[in-house]
Amino acid sequence: MTISPKYTFEEDGFVILEKVFDEETLVKMRDLTDRIVEYGEKEFEDPFSKYYMRHRTDQGALYDLFQRHPEFQEMAKNKMILDTISTTVGDDVFLYENSLVYKPKGKDNEVPWHQDFINRPTEPIKFIAWMALDDVKIENGAMKVIPGSHKLGFLPWFHVPGQTHHTRVVLDSVDTSKYVFAELNAGDVLIFNQLLLHSSDRIASTKPRRAYRVSYQGFQQVFTPRATPIVLRGGLPESLSQKYSKPYLKPEPVVEAQPVAAEPVKQKNYLHKVIN
Repeated sequence: MTISPKYTFEEDGFVILEKVFDEETLVKMRDLTDRIVEYGEKEFEDPFSKYYMRHRTDQGALYDLFQRHPEFQEMAKNKMILDTISTTVGDDVFLYENSLVYKPKGKDNEVPWHQDFINRPTEPIKFIAWMALDDVKIENGAMKVIPGSHKLGFLPWFHVPGQTHHTRVVLDSVDTSKYVFAELNAGDVLIFNQLLLHSSDRIASTKPRRAYRVSYQGFQQVFTPRATPIVLRGGLPESLSQKYSKPYLKPEPVVEAQPVAAEPVKQKNYLHKVIN
């Protein structure tokens, strides 16, 4: 694995790791992905829908694969990726959320300009690893990124109901002409700050463009939008005691209301006439 020296987290908001996954791993994950897509397109009931989001094969998004399919867990826990993530969020890292994204054929597969989790400004900054299962070039939908745009902070946004990318940036004050294509070879990984402005064009290519994306966060706040936090690195007692040292406050006991005995119902005293 090598880190492309062209970009840095601090200046550009992203880095590219080259040759992280070998061909054997990629072949296995492509096959599994195709089977998941085929299953999702059948629109069967989802036994996991109580805990995770339903897949959106109409928009090229398969959700929560780390929890659903253990084959993806090794990718998310890859040492090279976690080593790089740790340089930004610290030694304690947990999985915030994960999905697999692809360009569905014959669909409106354009991804508009956005910042990930733009509607959650009170949470710690996350870093996303975008793991290419295929060669991702301009013709099949390479990601467009604006180097340094993470320094703009959280931008104004608007909501588009029903879309997987439902939070979109108001572009009035953004110069989108400064983008570059983040082209990747299969097995490469793009890691970027959630505030990096990014998008991708609508494409008609039949070449597949699949990527497993995982959002990582440090322990400044432990919360996930669905399911439960999964620790991927660290989390040792010594580290926890430094971040969470406030004394535990036991919740006030709930005093159950005592049942009040109902007053006996007074029976009317009926006089019965006896006829002799």
